[in-house]
Amino acid sequence: MAVYLSPVGLATAAVANSLNVLATFKEKLCRTVCATSTNQPRATVTYRYETPVLNGATVFVPIVATITIVTPNCGCDASTQVINERFVLAFFGQTALPTAVTITEEGETQGLIKVVCGKSNCYMINSGLTVTITPGATPAA
Repeated sequence: MAVYLSPVGLATAAVANSLNVLATFKEKLCRTVCATSTNQPRATVTYRYETPVLNGATVFVPIVATITIVTPNCGCDASTQVINERFVLAFFGQTALPTAVTITEEGETQGLIKVVCGKSNCYMINSGLTVTITPGATPAA
């Protein structure tokens, strides 16, 4: 459904060529879930980056989050949804494409949202990320 990005505060000084963000994913479940049930949905998120783009002095790094949500049923089966969400991070003051991009998940929370009359079909995942680039060599003039 949607992804929202927010800056994250640091306990120590900022690190060059590194971004700390909170990625919030709000997804619609394939079925309604009782909020008090012991059988709650569970999500996993994996990240990958696509080809960075250098435009002027900014490197844009497209990120793809693959979200897998398993919604248990009352019986033995479960329903699995796989959702890809895309977003882009920007690194200023760059002169070349990065030689490497590292995505590290720092922590995560998840759960039902928009609970009405004890039921919901909406799920939210908050994922703290650090994305670091290794700057490429400045091209010779």
